[in-house]
Amino acid sequence: MRYTRDSIRADLKRLGVSWDWAGDKPTAMRADVKARLTAAGGSGDAGPFDEIAEYCWFAYEKAVHSQGHLVIGRVPDLNAAGLYSKVGEILYTKVGDVEKETTTMFDASSEGNLLKVDKWARVVNDSWVLGGVHRHGLFRLASPRVMKNLWNENGYFVVTARELLGLLNFGYQVEQVGPWQVLSCKNTQIASAADLIKYDQLIKSGQTLGEAQRLQDTVGSSARAQEQVSSFFSG
Repeated sequence: MRYTRDSIRADLKRLGVSWDWAGDKPTAMRADVKARLTAAGGSGDAGPFDEIAEYCWFAYEKAVHSQGHLVIGRVPDLNAAGLYSKVGEILYTKVGDVEKETTTMFDASSEGNLLKVDKWARVVNDSWVLGGVHRHGLFRLASPRVMKNLWNENGYFVVTARELLGLLNFGYQVEQVGPWQVLSCKNTQIASAADLIKYDQLIKSGQTLGEAQRLQDTVGSSARAQEQVSSFFSG
């Protein structure tokens, strides 16, 4: 199953989650997002649900049609000896995305293998992951599987854990390919049947400290992450 714009909106309405953006008070709606909503039959008087739903659809659509590997994880965790800006630049370039402060997935130059948007919400991230899952794409893990990347001390998953748990339950397995830990699709039937409702139920039932601990890779994960940094530079 692949989502359409209407079917992803239907699942989002079924979720009944809070339609709030993470972080600071959000800015006004982007003109291109408003234009997309109007072109799709909206009245031009879109509310919070319509805006987040459009981001979810766009993130999904971009990921499901992208080429190459998708990258999950926390890029700052690859920071070593002040290399973050260079690593970030190379990471974005290698997966077909442009690393500029103002560039987002809405730009035509962005392939969509990294989720880079000006506003973020968990459900947008989930939608992007499902886009990659529905095309059975390969996901490269850009962060070590250590607790700071998996569990927030306030009692919930860091988004990397949310991504990992989703992939591992939607037909994927972790493999080691050179210095990279990757998640490859081993059961296309399960992957194709994944949706936002199943993803939400999975997180609600599995978001525990114990599950985060099971997602850890306690032997060599940090060392492998540093190898990944070197691999960016070596090509």
